[in-house]
Amino acid sequence: MLTHSFEDLAQSFRVLLESNYSFHRLLHVDRAEAIGNLEAGLNTQLNAFHNIYDNMLQNNLPPDWYTVPELLTMLVIRNARHHNKANRIRTLYNYHRIESENPIVGRNYFYVDFPNSSEEEGGDCFDVPISWSDLDSMLKLPKSESRLRPEACEKVRSYLNADSFEAAAIDEGFALKDIFINYVPLSLNAGISLFPHLSGHVSPNDDSVEAKYFLYHFEHTAPALTNTHEHDGITFALPE
Repeated sequence: MLTHSFEDLAQSFRVLLESNYSFHRLLHVDRAEAIGNLEAGLNTQLNAFHNIYDNMLQNNLPPDWYTVPELLTMLVIRNARHHNKANRIRTLYNYHRIESENPIVGRNYFYVDFPNSSEEEGGDCFDVPISWSDLDSMLKLPKSESRLRPEACEKVRSYLNADSFEAAAIDEGFALKDIFINYVPLSLNAGISLFPHLSGHVSPNDDSVEAKYFLYHFEHTAPALTNTHEHDGITFALPE
């Protein structure tokens, strides 16, 4: 069963990449469709991670995802979206569309990216900014709502070194609600952390280019660094 679940995860990485690529082209043609496609790609990937989590849990396969910060972060984001908590952890594009009085007018944000730990050229991830304020709100919800133990919440903050980028944003005059972080390297790190636990249980079909590629990719790609950050102020506006 893990082979089928991993196939879904591999395809979801492709779907998110393709939806991000088409987003920048389609945004000037049909704003709602462009954002909707990207959101759907993000949900597809988060649900694919959760499907593997369920599969491994049912078959008593390690690890305990709640003890692995890379995997825990995926569960937190997925559960916020699935259970309609913390504004469903919005992308920058949905946040700006909803919160701005006039979304075609530029607004300043503080963007945090997580650099690749290798110096390999082209190793950087593409960008899907998600709201740190929403994610932080999810971590601060009562356990009865978030279903997270306090130590799990602290594990995510520590993994992302959130204190550091929060302080940097405040120093530059931004509020916490202005902070957005790149989701993509976090999903890559989750895949990398999964590989040792999947390698003996996944046998990609011969015709699945994606499953074979991502199984190799997760084994050989260096993870993104989350304890150090690349951050900068950006201005974002939606086209008319």
